[in-house]
Amino acid sequence: MASARTIACFGDSLTEGFGLVTKHALPAVLEGLLREQGYDVTCRNMGVSGETSEDGLRRIKPVLKLKPCVCIVAFGANDFFLGTEPGETEANLAAMLDGLKACNIAPILAGVACFPEFGDEYKKQFDAVFPELARRYAIPLLPDLLGTYLHDPDNTLIDQLHPNEQGVRNMARALAPIAAKVLDETA
Repeated sequence: MASARTIACFGDSLTEGFGLVTKHALPAVLEGLLREQGYDVTCRNMGVSGETSEDGLRRIKPVLKLKPCVCIVAFGANDFFLGTEPGETEANLAAMLDGLKACNIAPILAGVACFPEFGDEYKKQFDAVFPELARRYAIPLLPDLLGTYLHDPDNTLIDQLHPNEQGVRNMARALAPIAAKVLDETA
């Protein structure tokens, strides 16, 4: 069954491929890496630029309807940019994870680390959300999707926030071993 090896890449602009052509967006690059490793997968791009975890929660039904075997949940950067309370981000992500688990879809959580300029206390609370959810749901975590590319200007677009093609390859390389392990476990 073709949908049995589908990975839903569900997130914001980092998933969608802001400023890039589709073949250079995270889902396409991740799919290519996994295929090179022998996995017969299709990575579906379910990213929408500008979305927060609240937007993602409102949009979870198409992901559930797709019935992928794996879903990479990658929200959070826009939450801290907008100053969303960390507890609200956590509740939104938890509701998404509940929905995925209820439908027997294996989640992978792609976290983000808040920027220091948002304040020490906010950063501490926000950064704790992703490891806490990974622990609570016993799911794999990539702790900081932004950290895979953001600190090298050669890996970003001119806005110095979004990944360029190399930055996306870095994100995909960080996610590929996690996705491969989950695919092996769900085979």
